[in-house]
Amino acid sequence: MTREPLSVTRLLGPGSEVDQLRDALREVIDPELGVDIISLGLVYGLEVSERAASVLLTTTTPACPLGEYLSDEVRRVLLGGGAVDHVDVEITHVPAWSPDMITEETKRAFGW
Repeated sequence: MTREPLSVTRLLGPGSEVDQLRDALREVIDPELGVDIISLGLVYGLEVSERAASVLLTTTTPACPLGEYLSDEVRRVLLGGGAVDHVDVEITHVPAWSPDMITEETKRAFGW
């Protein structure tokens, strides 16, 4: 028996861990827009392998000063959940983010 902390995500079926971690990223709020990074479509990819997560993230513009802040928040949230021990965050601008990437529910909340 191991003495590692038990993670609920380890009890779930295959594929569920990534889904649960993606859902946890809803705690990361873009402070300029007040909306989570999942709803804004800023998370391009999330992979988990052997308790390590890799996140491909973008910002609303290449000149956005929040890249480091968002990266730190992604690490904080994912490490805080106990399902992973290491988080790599890469920021890309390919493809460029556009408002089309926002979820329909969030667009409605913005009145679009």
